[in-house]
Amino acid sequence: MESLQLAPLPQLLSVDASVAEDIRLVTDGIAYASIMLQQRAKQAQTDYVLAQLATAAQSTNSASLSPQTMAQVIDTLEKQPDMLPPEMLDTEHIRMYAKNCWNVFEKLVDLADKEEANRIIQGAIAQPMSIVEHNALAQLLIDRIGIVLPDTWFRYLNAVEASCRSQQPGSAQVHNVRLASKVFNHALDANSALAESMSIELCSFCLSYTQVKDATDLYRRVLNANRQNR
Repeated sequence: MESLQLAPLPQLLSVDASVAEDIRLVTDGIAYASIMLQQRAKQAQTDYVLAQLATAAQSTNSASLSPQTMAQVIDTLEKQPDMLPPEMLDTEHIRMYAKNCWNVFEKLVDLADKEEANRIIQGAIAQPMSIVEHNALAQLLIDRIGIVLPDTWFRYLNAVEASCRSQQPGSAQVHNVRLASKVFNHALDANSALAESMSIELCSFCLSYTQVKDATDLYRRVLNANRQNR
């Protein structure tokens, strides 16, 4: 009986190797295409965010971003915190972000280190401030009380005084005085040393508005803190 003839083993190995190489090439090609698509999608999102922020930096009534757009911008900033070029973080841009897309402005503060966060906050402190601007800024300072540096507190107090001076005695002025007194009470809770370093400025502000109970209460607190430190 004749024995069965088998195909030579080297030929089988060659076929198997060729198929494996083809599979590898296809797999690598798919992986490369996927990476390229992800990079293009990321770049497209970056370009979109930069375009929206460029719009927000314009001093026009139509420059405000919609809530949906702000959410997209914030999501992208969280994923790419270093995406903004320096020129889009200068004082003029910061001021317009605060005006036209406050939530984005807050996110920029939160993503920055302490020094940069204070620079960004200071960039948004207008002189004088409207009541709406003061309300938003006061809440931001209270919520981030632990990172606020003395220079920022001085800048804020100067802006409050400028705002109060620009107003006639009445409800708006009283509101600003009461709100500033609330903010500085929180600041003193977090950093009692401010009572000494800002003593002259705070006392001068409070004495200018003795008709407002919140200001007189803050004045007494600053005086008592300085007496205790002597």
